[in-house]
Amino acid sequence: MTRRIGFEGKLYWGTAGSTASTELTIARDVSYSIQPTTADVSDRSSIIDHSRVAGVTVGLEFEVNNDNDNAFIAAVRAAAIAGTTIAFRTRDRTNGVGLDGDFNVGLDESQALRDAQRIGVTCTPNNDIRSVQWN
Repeated sequence: MTRRIGFEGKLYWGTAGSTASTELTIARDVSYSIQPTTADVSDRSSIIDHSRVAGVTVGLEFEVNNDNDNAFIAAVRAAAIAGTTIAFRTRDRTNGVGLDGDFNVGLDESQALRDAQRIGVTCTPNNDIRSVQWN
């Protein structure tokens, strides 16, 4: 059994509407989640609460070191302030599987006293042009 190390994962970014193809090598601590959104279908026939999956919530989060000369930093800041989307694709390894789609982006910037300035990027799916897929 081969266990993967975090740095083996890949994160790509690009123009919304197309598959992201530029590897984001300045990314740190990439994580994504796929969680069910449930609907309460309980009734009086049972004391047990029941639910059914009514949707799926997907999120993508990562950090990058602040670098004013990096094209991604400029693009993510512009997208966050304008409310536009960016294409992202994750892979658990080269030629692996992951999320692929267009995302809304938000960011938080950290300016710690004794550490690198970092930008935290939070992404949620957008389907105006292209919906998020798992492949």
